Amino acid sequence: MKKVLIVSDFFFPSASIGAVRPSKIAKRLTTDGYCVDVFTRYPIGEKSAEYCNKAFSFQNGSALNTMKNETAREKTGTKKLLFEKFNFIYKILFKVKQTIEVNRNSKKMLEAFKDFVAKNPQDYDAIFTTFGPVGSLLCGMYYKKKFPQVKWICDFRDPAVVSQCGPIRNFSRRRKEQKSCKLADEIVTVSNGYMQRICGDKYKEKRHMIPNGYDRADMEYSCEQSEASDTLSLAYVGIFHGFMRDLRPVFRAIKELIDEGLVDKDKIRIDYAGSDYKMLLEQAKETSMQDITVTHGVLAREDCLKLQFGSDLLILATWNTEKECGVFPGKLLEYMLIGKPIVTTVTGDVPDSEVAQVVREGKLGIVYEETNSSADFAKLKEYILTQYNLKMSGNALPFTPEKTVLERYNYDTIIKRIEALIEG
Repeated sequence: MKKVLIVSDFFFPSASIGAVRPSKIAKRLTTDGYCVDVFTRYPIGEKSAEYCNKAFSFQNGSALNTMKNETAREKTGTKKLLFEKFNFIYKILFKVKQTIEVNRNSKKMLEAFKDFVAKNPQDYDAIFTTFGPVGSLLCGMYYKKKFPQVKWICDFRDPAVVSQCGPIRNFSRRRKEQKSCKLADEIVTVSNGYMQRICGDKYKEKRHMIPNGYDRADMEYSCEQSEASDTLSLAYVGIFHGFMRDLRPVFRAIKELIDEGLVDKDKIRIDYAGSDYKMLLEQAKETSMQDITVTHGVLAREDCLKLQFGSDLLILATWNTEKECGVFPGKLLEYMLIGKPIVTTVTGDVPDSEVAQVVREGKLGIVYEETNSSADFAKLKEYILTQYNLKMSGNALPFTPEKTVLERYNYDTIIKRIEALIEG
């Protein structure tokens, strides 16, 4: 029986989308007979034992992510006047503060990992680190240097270099990313675009695209069927990354349908779960569609799944730019499991994104890409109207995806590829 150590910032029972991939991999490996230990930052619970042999948490997650973005706070009076006049200074100071905090947290993670390794000597056959944060890369590099005979699988859920980070921070992250790729025995990315951004033309002998996936075990929540009402419900769960995730085309399509008398405003609704409701409202207000939104706050993963299983349509928002191509949200895989039509919006200046390709190839719903806004908006508007009319007439919304595409992203398929890397 081979022993595997998984290093991940997030792990079950965290509701973060970043916890899904490492948690699923740990559970499947354990089920298949591997001895799996997990090192994670965030608190674990009794149910974590169902996912691995042992889980080690080094910090109270409630103490993290407490830093508030001053640019997102509502202000009044003198403070509002000063903020509006010196907004760029607020942004610069926040970026500096954020960089310091992130670096501090990464160092804490590495120091805690060193202590863990010293106190828990194990004869691991492989270590699986999943990025982000940078701390996971630091842990991987430390372990590989200390135990060069142990296979290091360096997994990238995201690239290290992203537009949300400034040039200085990205320079540092890029160096750590490339050092990790050089040291690692195997490099894994979740999309082809990410692989190109991270590896370029290098490391062809050891790089692999193994996507995120869905798990049929989560079908227990499928009992939450769409409500038998005369309201068409659309659900969006997650954060916005500023305006990188843009629901404005959906709001605009609904607004035009309402103005044309084709849709009753009281019979269409967008449910939201997450911490960015203010951003959702900001986008909705541009077309005076804030009244059709409903917030459910931050929900546990189980409740998020129930909300989505109970909706008629699922909204997916992502981006594809020259600087950041290949973005492949984990939500798309979750939506494949849920089995509801997907309304997808893709911002950015690069057409034919990987997400759009999969949605179209898999016949999973409708795609609006900013690079083809005129034609795609007309299709989006017609699609929403068709679904609305079906709902109003009491008919089921059709969803007949290509099974071969769905199977590609099934965790049964994914885990076989992970195990092949461990065994290879």
